[in-house]
Amino acid sequence: MFKNKLKAIVALFTVLLIAGAAFAFTDAIKHPILKVINKKPTTNYRWFQISGNRTPAQSVASANAAYISTGTTAPTGTGCSGSTYQCVSGFDSTQVNASNHLIGSQTPQVVAYTKN
Repeated sequence: MFKNKLKAIVALFTVLLIAGAAFAFTDAIKHPILKVINKKPTTNYRWFQISGNRTPAQSVASANAAYISTGTTAPTGTGCSGSTYQCVSGFDSTQVNASNHLIGSQTPQVVAYTKN
């Protein structure tokens, strides 16, 4: 009786392993969930070079944010090496005025590059 249960468990495990392997090696482009994950971002952020030492969760004063560009891809920025403070951060259009200055202090929507 124990041998039959063991055989059933091994057979079930084998079926699950084969199914998992088939899923893992599926072409990522054809998989509907991965299509969404791999989709290029479409949000046009206003990208700013951040001066001073602001952690990624902290808001940034207008005086500490120099406008770089607008787009879906972050520009590289200057001196962005490290992982502690904001270096290049993206803000949405409601956080920026027509002259591309932050409206007061704003928390970034995304921090693309950091520095030490």
